[in-house]
Amino acid sequence: MTPARWLQARLKVAEQAAATLADEFSGADVWLVGALAEGLAHQQSDVDLLLITHEPVAEPRSRLVHGIRVDVRAVSWDTVHAWRTLLDAFTVTRGDIETFRTVRTRLSDLTLLRTARPLAPAPDLPQVLAPGQRATYQRWALADRCEAAASLAEDLLGLAQAGLYPHADLVWNQLARVVAQAETVAAGAPLLGEKWLPSLLGSHDPDRFKAIPELPEPRWPGAAAHSPFFATVQARLADALFALWPSDADPDPVDEAGLGGFGWLPQHYHDGWFLRRGDARIPLSNGQMRTWRQATARRSRT
Repeated sequence: MTPARWLQARLKVAEQAAATLADEFSGADVWLVGALAEGLAHQQSDVDLLLITHEPVAEPRSRLVHGIRVDVRAVSWDTVHAWRTLLDAFTVTRGDIETFRTVRTRLSDLTLLRTARPLAPAPDLPQVLAPGQRATYQRWALADRCEAAASLAEDLLGLAQAGLYPHADLVWNQLARVVAQAETVAAGAPLLGEKWLPSLLGSHDPDRFKAIPELPEPRWPGAAAHSPFFATVQARLADALFALWPSDADPDPVDEAGLGGFGWLPQHYHDGWFLRRGDARIPLSNGQMRTWRQATARRSRT
């Protein structure tokens, strides 16, 4: 069976299960969510459904339909409205990271909304989120991946300084996947599991799978002092952020030497650009960020 046939078989099962749930829970809506809703499936893929009811109900048990497992998560409309509220605006600032922490804990739920496709009783509705909410999701998801990259960079710096190079290699490989996720999110994809990265990087075309771009081979003994190989990470994350926050500001001077070393990574919040390494955050103007990005491009080619 080809991947397309695996997908079609599961979509039929999803529609059948949704119709059954709609009969069991009068007035409820059923949405297809997750990778399957994005057209991604393999031969063992489950079907994930979101059952939305007016009042809280017990979670329906998983079921087998034509040998395919169907998992159902039940939530109330009040819960869905609360999730949508988080997508009204990208509000995180450097002085208010509690908002970011709240959204990050709900990011998997927000991804359900981003991928959701109604099956019953309104199967013809193409999207659950309005364009503005989808754009806000994209910003939250990219900020999350940049935050994850910054955390890994902090680990890398500590491991390299301690001479724990085999450990650092593992984190470096993980960082490659996080950077690739950031790029797919910037290109408009939802934040799905890492296993789907080759499809997301290849625009979902089964004939255009794309391997996760490799990062340059690290040179750990001198990493803290000599970091051209890390500049690739810096440049790729900056490009992903500029895709969502483009700027035509004239470049402004910035301390490239002090802020371009190993571990410094870019981020953009509601109140603008900054560079982060560990707990240090250095705000930059649009022009300074453009200068910093140009410098990372030069370093990555050395």
